[in-house]
Amino acid sequence: MAAEELTGFLLSSKESVGYFTGLFLEGTCSLVTSKDIFFFVQILGYEEASYYLSESKRPYFLKPYKFAALWEKKSVLANLKRVGLEPESSASLLLRLQKAFPEVHFLASQMPLEVRSIKDKSEVAFIRKASGITRKIYPRIKERIRPGISEEEVSRILRGYFRGNGVQEAAFPTIAAVRQGSLFPHAVPTRKEFGSHDWMILDFGARYYGYCSDFTRVVFSGKIEKNVSRVYNALREAKEKAEESVMPGISAKAVDSAGRNVLKKQGLARYFIHGIGHGLGLSVHERPVLGPKSTDVLKEGMVITLEPAVYIPGWGGMRIEDT
Repeated sequence: MAAEELTGFLLSSKESVGYFTGLFLEGTCSLVTSKDIFFFVQILGYEEASYYLSESKRPYFLKPYKFAALWEKKSVLANLKRVGLEPESSASLLLRLQKAFPEVHFLASQMPLEVRSIKDKSEVAFIRKASGITRKIYPRIKERIRPGISEEEVSRILRGYFRGNGVQEAAFPTIAAVRQGSLFPHAVPTRKEFGSHDWMILDFGARYYGYCSDFTRVVFSGKIEKNVSRVYNALREAKEKAEESVMPGISAKAVDSAGRNVLKKQGLARYFIHGIGHGLGLSVHERPVLGPKSTDVLKEGMVITLEPAVYIPGWGGMRIEDT
């Protein structure tokens, strides 16, 4: 916080609050100062928070405060000058804070996301486990994808495989999109059926002890058309080139360029409408951002995905992704 001259930081996302306190509960926030960590919780979760925090093995003890205490005039917030907020904090939260504490300067800061972007060994182990479960499931679901099966049915079967492998929560809503639906990067599964000469984008991930995996493949049926094969092979090469460029110290922009240049040579770059990858951890999208305008630099301990893709109007989309 000193680098940004902050006297405090108000964490409001479940992921960031959990990362810094060890307690993942809805409706909580945490105020971090140079000396203390204050934990605020809604009344319905107060007893639960008290119990788990008292059992915590962390080197400090967090006393939970009822959420209303955050807004009192004698709140610790009133004694701070510059308080950071997470970039995704809502406008309503900012307006309420400014009204309650007019003397405090609130500003958005990337600090928690920057801290979370560097994973320790236990975090990497959880992500590896989540990725392992995802890769274990893929061959099974691929065998079930046959002409006539709907996008919704594929999504339902995946949920069953998750439960069968001890996964209680997916990292994000599953994307199962047949040809035209694959044009939409975040397509929602429908009743549309997989055809006899078709392809389907399958994008899914597991969450293990809170940590995410992100995995995308293209499943084909029947004979693959020449133009379809050309696009698919270009994506594979783009991902390989991006992977080869990854190392500590390289700019995220350079990694994006390594893959994007492959698509440019194939005349496909104009259909690649997002960055080539992103960090992930407690959230499926974290720092660093790997895109053409990114200012991030890769560091040891970061965990990223690479996902070259094309979305061609009137034809469809394709994407390949690995964590």
